[in-house]
Amino acid sequence: MKKLSHIYKSLEDADRRGDLIPYLLSLGRSIRRQECGPMLCDLHNSGKISLVSDGNLDAVKALDHNDFWSVIHLLDQAIPELDCSYRDILRLVNTLVIKAGSSGAAGMPNMSLVKWCKANPEKAKIIVQEAKSLDKLCLSYCVFAIQGLGSIELAFELVGHSNKVVVAVGLRSLGRLEMDSEAIAKRVIDECCEAIAFRKDQDVKFSAIETAFKTWEKLGPTEPYRQKEFLEAIINAKDGDELVQLSAALFHHSKGLVTESVDQILEALAGEVSNPQATLHCLDHALHSKSKSWDLTRVIDVLAVQIPKLENSIGPSQLYNFCQWIWEDPDNAAQLFSNWLAIGQFDLCKFLADMVGEGGKKNTIVEISKANLPNDLNDQIFMARKCVGFLWFHEVTAASILLSIVKNGKKSAREKAEELLYDPLLLSYSGNLRSFLEEQVKNPSKRISDCIQRLIKSHDTYLAGLKQTEHLVEFFPTIEQRRATAMKDRERNKDIQKEA
Repeated sequence: MKKLSHIYKSLEDADRRGDLIPYLLSLGRSIRRQECGPMLCDLHNSGKISLVSDGNLDAVKALDHNDFWSVIHLLDQAIPELDCSYRDILRLVNTLVIKAGSSGAAGMPNMSLVKWCKANPEKAKIIVQEAKSLDKLCLSYCVFAIQGLGSIELAFELVGHSNKVVVAVGLRSLGRLEMDSEAIAKRVIDECCEAIAFRKDQDVKFSAIETAFKTWEKLGPTEPYRQKEFLEAIINAKDGDELVQLSAALFHHSKGLVTESVDQILEALAGEVSNPQATLHCLDHALHSKSKSWDLTRVIDVLAVQIPKLENSIGPSQLYNFCQWIWEDPDNAAQLFSNWLAIGQFDLCKFLADMVGEGGKKNTIVEISKANLPNDLNDQIFMARKCVGFLWFHEVTAASILLSIVKNGKKSAREKAEELLYDPLLLSYSGNLRSFLEEQVKNPSKRISDCIQRLIKSHDTYLAGLKQTEHLVEFFPTIEQRRATAMKDRERNKDIQKEA
């Protein structure tokens, strides 16, 4: 108890000197974590210090990154029970949020503001009224004030405002509130549909999209009220930014989407979007907890369209969840490799090669069934050539795909695949490739086993021919060449001796 009294007095003295924030940094971590937040609140409410003074807020702004994250938790803990004006609490929260930047923890002060507004409803109502009057600071935090008040009607009042900025705030506020009934939830969806159909301001539309998806999550996937209509309106508008937001919805709000809606979004994402990088990022995150009802073909199509549009190339590690999905089922890998090799686009084929070599993978087998193989003869031959070109450093994988063509392809394609297996693959590699092919002699497919026997026989003949040339005089250097080399060696030795 004596120790706590000492800290109280030290905090009061530090604030009087204008050194409150530096003093907080000097305290031990365990003390800062467990006790200082409530202490700061008590001292502020008793008038002994001021957490919202210009000096303290400026000191917070001046902190470097590590020091800021050492004290933000203390100030955040003090917010919910702080006794101050609505303007001061907003200044404090705004300082912390801006300083935190894009970090995920930047939302902590906002949630503490919600608690403060719940404890101070009259002051929270003033924030809402000031937002209606277009006060910039109040507009920025009005959604949290309404969330603290829990007032659905206040949010609807903002949606009916004449100013588009206030309307956007109102729509976002609706997305943060609990829905007392299905009727209220449907009323919110109706407002979002109207905003998409008749509002031209992009911020209003973004707010409507965010709120609609949050509301569908609350309703559950069994009640996709006006979902198809809503998505069609967005997709038909062909706004690339709004389509990117749909990709984010797949990740953040997938629980509120029915299968048909997921298909709608994926089909739209295989078109023009404003930010392919963000689209792929959101899609891959969504695949982390993907539903088994997701259509792999549609996902592959999205990546096939967006990967070539990226300014910088993308690797398997950046689409980790997608790659995991591909490798967990041989049919998935067969579909992807067949599809992208047949397309032949450089970035897609390079991605496949990187997938095979990722994490030190070796001798990955990709068996492509007849159903996954292109029907057209020229496509099969094209695929065989692309396979050798892009999987050159993964010869066993390339051979497994070529053998799939030998087994399931058309006659001319089978012949071409066998030709490529021998030249250049088997003539360039032996080792693992030869061992893999020898294992395939017993393959149940007669086409494959016969092909392997022919290849091994030809390769043995080739190797025997090489051995016969080992002692050919024609392959030895001539006397003139040997003499020239000896003279160069003598000159080099003289130079070395001089330097020594």
